[in-house]
Amino acid sequence: MENTQNNMSENNKDMEQENLSSAEATNETTKPQIQDENPKIEEEIPTAESVQSTDLTEKSEEKPLTSEKHDDLETEDDTREIESDEDHEEEHPDELEMPDYASLSLEDLVNSAEKLVKEQPIQKIKDHIESIRKYLLKHLNEERSEKLAEFVANGGVEMDFEYIQPLREKFRPIFQEYRAKRKKYYDELSAKLDSNLLTKTNLIEKLKEIVSKEESIGDTFKEFNQIQEEWRHTGPVPRNKSNDLWRTYHFHVENFYEFININKELRDLDYKKNKEAKQNLIEQAKEILSLDNLKDAFAKLQKLHKDWRRTGPVEPDSREPLWEEFSDITKKFHEKREEFYAKLREKNKILLVDKRNLVAKINAIPRNFTRHHEWQNAIKEIGEIQEQFKKVGRLNLPENDEVWEELKAALRDFNHAKNEFYKDLKKDHQENLEKKRALLEKAESLMESDDWRNTANELKRIQADWKKIGHVPKSESDKIWKSFRKACNHFFDRMTENNKKADKAFEVNQKQKEEILSELESFTIDPKNKKEALSGIKTFINRWKEVGPVPRNQRNKVDGKFNKIIDGLFKSIDMDREESQRIRFENKMENLADEGGVDKLNSERDFLKRKLQEAQSELRQLETNMSFFSSSDPNSSIVKEAQKSIDNQARTVDAMKKQLSMLTAKVKDIIKAEAAEEEAAKEEKENQNEA
Repeated sequence: MENTQNNMSENNKDMEQENLSSAEATNETTKPQIQDENPKIEEEIPTAESVQSTDLTEKSEEKPLTSEKHDDLETEDDTREIESDEDHEEEHPDELEMPDYASLSLEDLVNSAEKLVKEQPIQKIKDHIESIRKYLLKHLNEERSEKLAEFVANGGVEMDFEYIQPLREKFRPIFQEYRAKRKKYYDELSAKLDSNLLTKTNLIEKLKEIVSKEESIGDTFKEFNQIQEEWRHTGPVPRNKSNDLWRTYHFHVENFYEFININKELRDLDYKKNKEAKQNLIEQAKEILSLDNLKDAFAKLQKLHKDWRRTGPVEPDSREPLWEEFSDITKKFHEKREEFYAKLREKNKILLVDKRNLVAKINAIPRNFTRHHEWQNAIKEIGEIQEQFKKVGRLNLPENDEVWEELKAALRDFNHAKNEFYKDLKKDHQENLEKKRALLEKAESLMESDDWRNTANELKRIQADWKKIGHVPKSESDKIWKSFRKACNHFFDRMTENNKKADKAFEVNQKQKEEILSELESFTIDPKNKKEALSGIKTFINRWKEVGPVPRNQRNKVDGKFNKIIDGLFKSIDMDREESQRIRFENKMENLADEGGVDKLNSERDFLKRKLQEAQSELRQLETNMSFFSSSDPNSSIVKEAQKSIDNQARTVDAMKKQLSMLTAKVKDIIKAEAAEEEAAKEEKENQNEA
């Protein structure tokens, strides 16, 4: 009996060592820990009463979560998280995957929160919800502050400020539901864990009692097995109570084995079964080393450790070697896992530098563009940079949020400068709109005028001014342009119709001029009698002027033929150059006056002024060149040729000056004549009114 008890005691100690290893292992949250299989058993044994008392004390110290707090979006959820002794399947810090919430729109943030609360386990989404809440409230509070500043700047009082934000109101009930669900989950979990703790504490009390019962060994052993079975099927307990509970339980299991006489054959059979089970776990652990998916591999390894703890003891000689082999595999896996995440961290650091470089690119883009297309190009470039930033994605590094804030600051700075530009541009557009409205008003006031020549010239001037004005607001651009074009087209269509009627009347003039041309073609002169020849030529010129204009589509043809014949006649009598030029220019002025009146003559005068300036400049250059020959022989061919060029250019300049004077006088005569006509028409109208 004593020998059997000793064997039973040894077996009991093996079981206790295995189970204590299991109990301590459950406290690790980041990876399955490698424990010593022979931990020291502490003697302190809590009672069921003390467990209940301690739990009630801790509960009473828990702060209540008020409904007011539920409504406070600015306050992080502070529901006390309860952990059981089986909560050890946390992910590696570098393995946590979270969307880049910072890059989402406010609407998408709220929708993401709603989806998480409805579809995901409430105890798994705290980091997600807090990240969403942080970014959402940051944007909403900034928006509210801007509106408040505008309200106060416009004379409002801060205490009177009200600003409804639909997305804030949409997020509020979602956050309330999240907090309520989370509190309910941990309240229920706490109650369940406390219930399991009480059940296991009562099972320990039963273990204490069965060793003192006076009944058959068979009945006692049967009751012991029932206690063990109920223990295994009772769920987890609070983590902070787990170690003491396991120590107490196995202490009394050991006492039971010392009390009950179990034969050696049964113990060896149990050792063999447990050894085979642990060897199988070792083989499965070896297979895990070859898996590429570390997340799945880690979960499988955690399960193997859990199964190892549940497996009973083996013979003392095999205990340490088996454990060392299993723990060595675990070490290798963690080395592989740490190596992988070390590389991942290094890769993320490189990507972080890439993100900072993208921010630097945005900061390098100028903020002083002065043209719309320059800003549009810059906006496009920044959009492309943002896409590159987004493709990098969220990095699981502390600096990730810092870089995101740097990006936002860069974008805010750019957008501020852009908005200032378009604010000024909008102001310019409005001013341009007012200018175009003024021109439109002028055009509409002239559209029914019958003063064809002056009105046409005025509308052309207005059109030129219109082109000089910049852009107007897009919403008004087409509308005002169509109105302006309609007014101009209306007048010019009327003028075209009037010209057609005039051209019909000018057909008679064309016929008379064609008759003059026929006479001119058969006109002969005596080169020796220049005076008579010149008189005859002038007679033709005067007759031509008296006839008046011809239809517009024939004017260039008819006048061109006449001028060509006259030039030939002047040349045949070797007429004085200056006189010939004067007569031809007088004829040219008459034609210009017929075609476009004062405007046509002014245009010719402006052209002649430019040519005169060019001619004078060329004359000065020739005179400067001549100064280089001041010490040369005045009879040399080079000096003579240079002087000849100067004389010719001087005559050209004089001729242009005379023509310019003739044009000025002609313009004055026409203006004077038109004024006299207007005065006469006015007097006639007044006389008619008096009559």
